[in-house]
Amino acid sequence: MGRTRTATTTVIGSALVGLLLAGCTASGGDDAIPVPTRQASLDGTSRSPGADPTSAAQQVSTPQVLAPGTVAAETDVVSASGDTRIHVRVVANETGTFDAELSGYRTTNPQWMSLEFRGGDADGAGDASGHRAGVVIWDPETGAPDSVGLSEAGSTPDFLHSVALVPAPSDDGDDSGRTGIGSVLAVAPLHWTIPDPYPHLQVDVGAARPGANGWVHERHGVPVSYQVSSDDAQVTVAERLGITVAQLRWLNPSLQTGAGDQLITDTDLNLDPAAR
Repeated sequence: MGRTRTATTTVIGSALVGLLLAGCTASGGDDAIPVPTRQASLDGTSRSPGADPTSAAQQVSTPQVLAPGTVAAETDVVSASGDTRIHVRVVANETGTFDAELSGYRTTNPQWMSLEFRGGDADGAGDASGHRAGVVIWDPETGAPDSVGLSEAGSTPDFLHSVALVPAPSDDGDDSGRTGIGSVLAVAPLHWTIPDPYPHLQVDVGAARPGANGWVHERHGVPVSYQVSSDDAQVTVAERLGITVAQLRWLNPSLQTGAGDQLITDTDLNLDPAAR
């Protein structure tokens, strides 16, 4: 009997993502290295007015951005040999998130296979976190499913820059004679039609304070990242940056937190919408 497995959809440092995710930069080429700055004042008097932050329990996602049924991205994932391929179409659903419709899967080498959406670019650049979404695994008897949900990627999944086919371990563990398990067989970029929910987003860095005492890194005078200090909380960090928690999480869609509102020490938060 054929089986389809849905894998855990947020994985950090997975072995399956090693080939693509070579690192993350705010910009490439010969741009100047970001310069870290830190404001030591704790009274907040030097902070310019900014948007009011929300609490972690309040709004942390944007409203539905596309009408149900609207195609947000579409691509063909084809192996270098052309022997394995699948068509992927991402469509807005009724809940404000997205589903990926899968069709046309064919291969000359039937085997256990996985499909996954990735934060990294198809050429291996971009997100170094190893973030994945919409991971689904199928066996050679059933073939690919018709669809997979992307609800965990939220209402703006355009931070997922590629989709890949990766041979998966078999369900019974007998993979003798198989090669390429865990290696990318095929990958394609995703080009989204999702509108920017925050077209005028601007980080306005205020003074360091308890709960937001980390380092702000700038490039050419523009804040591009924030290094989390111990005891930093996302509400307070958002307040220091002059943005809402929803905007902070939009900039950092794979953000991991500790207990409650606590951010994880030494995490680098992205502050550049173009680097999302």
